[in-house]
Amino acid sequence: MNLNRLHTVVFWTFLVFFLTTVASVLFFTFGYRFSFERGIFIYTGSVTIKSNPRSVNISLDGEPVPADIIHSINQSIHVTGIAPGEHFIRVEADGYLPWEKKVIIQSGISTEFWNIILPRTSYEQTSVADGDFIKAFNSSTRKYFALVGEKEGETTITVIERATGTATPVMSNRDYRFDREDGRNIEWSKDETLLLVPLRSRDGGGQSVFMIDRAAGTATNLQDISSVPDPENPRWHPDNDGTFFVLSHGSLLLIRPDTKDTAQRATTIAKNVSAYDLAGRFAAILDGVSGTISLIPFADLTTTNQEVLTKPLPGADHFTKPFLTMYDDRRIAVYDKGGEGFLWNDNGKLEPSIVSLGSSIEGAQFSDDGKKLLFFTANEVSVLFARDWDVQPTREDGEILQIARFSSPISEVQWVKNYEHILFSLGGELKLAELDNRDRRNIETILPPSGKVLRQVITLPAEDELYMIYGTGDTGPADFSFIGFPEPIGFFGQ
Repeated sequence: MNLNRLHTVVFWTFLVFFLTTVASVLFFTFGYRFSFERGIFIYTGSVTIKSNPRSVNISLDGEPVPADIIHSINQSIHVTGIAPGEHFIRVEADGYLPWEKKVIIQSGISTEFWNIILPRTSYEQTSVADGDFIKAFNSSTRKYFALVGEKEGETTITVIERATGTATPVMSNRDYRFDREDGRNIEWSKDETLLLVPLRSRDGGGQSVFMIDRAAGTATNLQDISSVPDPENPRWHPDNDGTFFVLSHGSLLLIRPDTKDTAQRATTIAKNVSAYDLAGRFAAILDGVSGTISLIPFADLTTTNQEVLTKPLPGADHFTKPFLTMYDDRRIAVYDKGGEGFLWNDNGKLEPSIVSLGSSIEGAQFSDDGKKLLFFTANEVSVLFARDWDVQPTREDGEILQIARFSSPISEVQWVKNYEHILFSLGGELKLAELDNRDRRNIETILPPSGKVLRQVITLPAEDELYMIYGTGDTGPADFSFIGFPEPIGFFGQ
């Protein structure tokens, strides 16, 4: 073989090797991998994971994922080059419970898990205050808590400053008690100086509302300044002008405590009202006679200015104690513990619909964006999608997910910060359930049984804190404490 021919062979060999290498690199870059079993290139898929905490280890089919195929995008982890088909993925971190699922990888598609929470294996509880507390209510800015105490026939209200733990008694009363089974709240004013406290007479004489002025150190019984009989369910007017709403024997009233004329302190806004709520610039009411839902604008609070939204709700005439939860003037939930629950939903695309939530509903809460409605019975937790959900796994408007069902009673059901998880108490445990039911739904224990009764759970999403009242029973001495949950994550991660 002469030299020229040798050069030619070397050149073409090098060229073929170069082109083959370049093609392989390009194929690899665009997501193709060579399958030795099939003898061809296949188009791979990927997995995108956004977790709390951020720093985690990932394994695929029992093997750790090498760091060189993990990419960070938008504070999430992107694992590429995964062959199409079924795989088992596990996310874990030291000191945390693992998360795992079977996933179906498709060619050219990223399977996304945007809201993974790994609970700690154990949490250190920080005590805030001790007392005979039965219920707590945080203020609008979350700087304060109002704690209701009950001991030896005496009802107390104590305000605790969250940052310092300073406790200040603001009310003590032996004639009235707080009915924690009633489902009504203590209402803080926006400036956090006034509180509205619904109480029930101990001798069966009816209900009343006390207005506590923290600055003045006074607690005024509404019945001492007005002739309103059995006022209940107080709510501050959104304009923060010192006026508030109450229900009284089927009438929705606007109370003006500072008006000198006693006869003008209570103005009737609507009659035949069995439940109401406030949101935006509207009050929504449930008519206890017709069973319809109506809107009243704050700009014109008169009985003649009601917009009827619905036809009579089925079974509304048999409601014994209905509740109404309003997200805005297009999403309103109504439920009764002894009857059926409904969502009135105007999605702006079709005619407004009334969706049944089932019967014996204990409570309902909208997500922060109003796209989901969490509702629950004594044994079952469900979520209804009030708007289309375009994030994986996608959901359609009107779709209902059953999150969990148990033979034992559950309580303290509420959203977690990302509105993709739900907290609830079961058998003395505080549990966390995810909405994502691909493969299986992860349900983990946040706090194990302590031998005490978990009386209440309060989430403060903006502070990544979770507060609890633990007692030796339903009443008596209790501890008001908190844990850090979920893990705080800044803009650049943890």
